[in-house]
Amino acid sequence: MRLAAVVVNYHSGPLLEDCLRRLLAHPAVHELALVDNGSKPGEIDALLARLKDRRMLRLDLLDNPGFATACNRGARATHAPHLLLCNPDCLMESSALDDLCAAALEIEKHHALGALGAVLVDRSGTVDPASARRDPTPLRAVVSALGLERFLPTRGVHEAIVGTAPMPVDAISGALMLLRREAFYAVRGFDEGYFMHSEDLDLCRRLREQDFSVWLHPGVRVLHVKGVSSARHPFRIEYAKYSSLLRYFDKFDAVRLAPPTRALIRVGAFLRLLLHWGLASVRRPRVRQ
Repeated sequence: MRLAAVVVNYHSGPLLEDCLRRLLAHPAVHELALVDNGSKPGEIDALLARLKDRRMLRLDLLDNPGFATACNRGARATHAPHLLLCNPDCLMESSALDDLCAAALEIEKHHALGALGAVLVDRSGTVDPASARRDPTPLRAVVSALGLERFLPTRGVHEAIVGTAPMPVDAISGALMLLRREAFYAVRGFDEGYFMHSEDLDLCRRLREQDFSVWLHPGVRVLHVKGVSSARHPFRIEYAKYSSLLRYFDKFDAVRLAPPTRALIRVGAFLRLLLHWGLASVRRPRVRQ
């Protein structure tokens, strides 16, 4: 398999070099586009000088247009028939990428593969719920807004991850996606109206609507050190989640609902945003004078 890896950087720190070295060490990676979303001048120059790999292409997006736009730019700048979107805080072992590539080729024998993901885990081995998700339907949105997920049967499919065989799912995490370029182009890539968050849900839903399948490989686990970039702007991150989920809702589900239901979902989402902002204010470390 020939892969074009796309890594989007935004103040990722030392994890970026570790991520890139792991990808470049794998023979399937024929191209690697590093899309830099507004680093400080010279911030990654030394890193690229150390790597010195002709497979690497650097794209500088000085105005930080967001994750979706950066991924699309990286995809357009490469040519391999398969894309590997990998966050800088996802650290892949070569064996994991071997297994992911082998599974993708096997799935393609029987299905129109759109995207394939792995189980993302933190340093303690805890599974990231975003590894596999259901579509955020209006009912699930209301349940989430009211904090009732643990009491109602709308919990994430990550809790049903068993065995080692690939399984079809609604959506996988944009932190790590192996995509067929043909499928990615068929749905015109990520919707660049999302700055960050929910663009992966949107992409997976549009892939399935175009009869491409979305899969998770439970037998492949990848370390995901979350929050490296987002910790810098907790309030901005929460607002991005809020606005992105509303964009998703308006795009796919709002038209089928009565105005009072649409209003209830919007109010619930806003109240949840205020709650998260309040919690972020309490947890944010104070700077000593």
